[in-house]
Amino acid sequence: MTSSRAAIVEVSPSEPVVAVLEQALGVLSAGGVIAFPTDTLYGLGCAFGQTEAIERIQRMRGLDLATRPLTFLLPDLGELPRFTRMGELAYRNVNRIFPGPYCTELLAHPRVPSPLVQGDRRTIGVRIPQSALCEKLTWRLGRPILTATAKSHDGDVLSTAAEIRQEYGTDLDLILDGGTLNGPPSTVVSLVDDWVTILREGLGPVNRLAGAVNRIRVSSRTHRPPGSSARSASALIDS
Repeated sequence: MTSSRAAIVEVSPSEPVVAVLEQALGVLSAGGVIAFPTDTLYGLGCAFGQTEAIERIQRMRGLDLATRPLTFLLPDLGELPRFTRMGELAYRNVNRIFPGPYCTELLAHPRVPSPLVQGDRRTIGVRIPQSALCEKLTWRLGRPILTATAKSHDGDVLSTAAEIRQEYGTDLDLILDGGTLNGPPSTVVSLVDDWVTILREGLGPVNRLAGAVNRIRVSSRTHRPPGSSARSASALIDS
């Protein structure tokens, strides 16, 4: 969509002005790709259903969607039934952690197309950030934003708008500058079965989950507990 370096527009993640929201929504609705701040790190995002934009993010980050699908960014808990299937355990836990700095692995709703799900069990990663910017963007867009963490080609986290522009300036259509974001990433947790499986400890406190369930397992790239998700630990580590 773009052949010139992306514009950088300052934004307040807690109080985004209408003009900035409309500019970002115009890009997303037209099939563009933006960089934007979340409640943890910067993300690279496009609108659900925009195949070419999804492929652009895939190329930018060097991602294989078969093993590392993009994460679904949703505005609130009410949107979860449109894209996921949850049992009682998952339902209790998402109500404890969202909105917040977590990424959850959940069973995908049948309406989610195959390129965006992982494995035979058809799972997706979901985020509902504690961010007015993310909430308003997804609500006004009317569909999820598909996202991956803004990282360099070498895998380093890009923590400022300037770094993102230097790395991906001609590949992006807009960069929303929310200041420096170099803290911990989201806590990644799988809620696809009768266990709560922590795939990565990050900014979100794990004890929020511990208060809701009896069993918590910590997973690693080299060992997965019996009966846990078919999705590899690394598939969500980027979220």
